[in-house]
Amino acid sequence: MEVLEALAVLGLAHDASWDAARQAHRVAIRAAHPDAGGSGGEAARINQALDVLRAASDAGERAFAVPEPTRSASPSVTHRPAVDASFELEPNELLMRLADVAHDVGEVVFVDPGAGLLEVIVGVEPAVGQLTASLDDSVDEGTPIVFTLEALGSAPAPPIETVVADLLRRFRYETRDPD
Repeated sequence: MEVLEALAVLGLAHDASWDAARQAHRVAIRAAHPDAGGSGGEAARINQALDVLRAASDAGERAFAVPEPTRSASPSVTHRPAVDASFELEPNELLMRLADVAHDVGEVVFVDPGAGLLEVIVGVEPAVGQLTASLDDSVDEGTPIVFTLEALGSAPAPPIETVVADLLRRFRYETRDPD
């Protein structure tokens, strides 16, 4: 566990003090301890977070050694598969059907058929991301979909290729011809 993750586990800002970390640990462990109805795994994670922060600050002797956030040139990853033109769906219908199957891969948080946008929260903590699907209806045949996936926390988002492949596999299954 890294320092930033430990701070997040305890609900602390990157500039928190050692005293704040100890207090946050006490509050969190009371709620998560198995004797209080919590889980042993979560209690262990909370204890591990405190241990990481203790080591990162020499038990409060200095500020936490928080690494500088890294900014990549592109904060999101783009994937451009083209939906098979044989679906012969109008862009709005394509987007709404895509939104229907997106419920199986994540939490649909935004659909705008007029703008050709769909946003879905995907992944499992801490690797969570926002998948955005945008339609380009300016093409004569078919409607290309451009996917972007942006991490929503300190951990990387799930691999975009995996998420998009799962979504499109479900989409193709749901839109197949029953004949």
